[in-house]
Amino acid sequence: MLFKQSVYTAIATATFMALTACGGSSDSTTTADTSTVTTVVTTVADRLPVIDTGQTDTYDATGVIAAPAKGQPFYGQDAQFAGTQPSYTKSSDGLTVKDNITGLTWQASQTGGDVYWTEAETVPAALNKSSYGGYNDWRLPTIRELYSVWNGSTGWPYIDKNFFAVSYTSEQELSHAIMWSSTKYTGLLRSSIEGSSAVGAEMAFGVNFGTGHIKAYSTSIGPKHMVRAVRGLIYGTSSFVDNGNGTINDQATGLMWTQSDSGVGMDWEQALAWAQTKNGEKLAGYSDWRLPNTKELQTLVDYTRSAEATAAANVGPAINPLFKISSITNEAGAADYPYFWTNTSARASSTAPFNSAWYVAFGRAVDSSGRDLHGAGAVRFDAKVKATGGTTGQDAERVLNYVRLVRNVSL
Repeated sequence: MLFKQSVYTAIATATFMALTACGGSSDSTTTADTSTVTTVVTTVADRLPVIDTGQTDTYDATGVIAAPAKGQPFYGQDAQFAGTQPSYTKSSDGLTVKDNITGLTWQASQTGGDVYWTEAETVPAALNKSSYGGYNDWRLPTIRELYSVWNGSTGWPYIDKNFFAVSYTSEQELSHAIMWSSTKYTGLLRSSIEGSSAVGAEMAFGVNFGTGHIKAYSTSIGPKHMVRAVRGLIYGTSSFVDNGNGTINDQATGLMWTQSDSGVGMDWEQALAWAQTKNGEKLAGYSDWRLPNTKELQTLVDYTRSAEATAAANVGPAINPLFKISSITNEAGAADYPYFWTNTSARASSTAPFNSAWYVAFGRAVDSSGRDLHGAGAVRFDAKVKATGGTTGQDAERVLNYVRLVRNVSL
C-alpha cells in the first residue's frame, strides 16, 4: 500500500490545542516547563482505510434477525458490509500492541491513574523519559486515532480485550474506561456535568470504551480520565475532492460521499430504506450507496469547527465546507445542525437489546434541554424507532435523524 507523507508536528500547550500541521526540524524535545511541552515530530499517513467496527450480527428495531436481503426491511446495516478487518500484534513483553493496518503502536494497558486533560500530556512525557516498551516517541492520540481501536462486535467494553486492557469493572464505574485524546473542543460547555455545574468550562474529546461513546469532557473540572498513549505516523487525515456531480471522494479513506444529506429526519428503519430507494434511482449514477458505519461517518467530522466555536472563523457545522448540510432548530429553539445515522447498532447497557443505533453529531450534542453537552463531533446513540424506548437521561433522544450516504471506491 502506498502512503503520501507530509511533515506534522504534535505540539501540546497548556490548553493542549489539537495537532496542527506545520513544517520544521525533525528533532524531538521535551521541556520541563509545564506550560509548554513539545513532543515528537512525525509524519502523516494519509492513505489508510477505515478499520471495520467488528459488528457481525444483523438487527431490527428490537433484536437480532437473520440477515435481510436487498429490498427487505433493515437491509444495508453494518454487518452486511465487511470492511478492512483489524489486525494486532502484542509485543513479547506484553507492554505494547502494534496495529498492523494503521502502523500505530499502542500501550496495551492504559496508564494507571486518572488525570485531567490539562495534565494528560505529562503521561506520554513520562513514558518517553523511561523509554516505555523501548520507545521514546509516545504521544497523546488524536480522537480519530483513538477511535480506530473501537470495536463494536459486542460492546461493553468497546475494545478487543485480547490485546487491550481496560479498567471496566461495571456499568456504574465507567470513568476508568474513558481515554483522553489530544483533540480539544472548539466550544465551551453549555450544560452541567457530573459532579459540577461548570457551564462555560473548556472541553476535550475522549472515547469511553465502556459505553462506546465519543464525548467532550471538561478539561479541568469534574471527573478525571485515563490515557492510552500511542506512537507512529499520524493516522486519520482526510483528502476531499469535489467530483462536480453531487459526490465527494475522500482520497485518504477510499470512500465516496453524497455532497448533500437527506434533507429530512427519519428513524433508523426508514434511513436504511431511504438508501435502498436512492440505489433504485441510481443516485449520481451509482446503485451501491449505503449508510456509513460509525467509524466511517466519524471520519467526516472536522473537529476545528462547531456551532459553539469561540473563534468566529470556526463557527458552523463540524464538517468540511465542501459538504452541504441541512439546518435545524434544536430542542432549545436555537439554529443548529442534525445528528446523522450510522448503520451500526447499539445497546444502552451490556444486557440490553440492540434497539438503538449510533449517530454522529455535526451540530451541538445536546442534553434534554437543548444545551450543548458533549460537543460537535460526539458519537452517541438513539433508539431506532420511537416505540422501542432506547436512551434515557442526559443524551437527548431525537430518533428522527438525517442521512449522508457513502459508497466504496478504490484507494
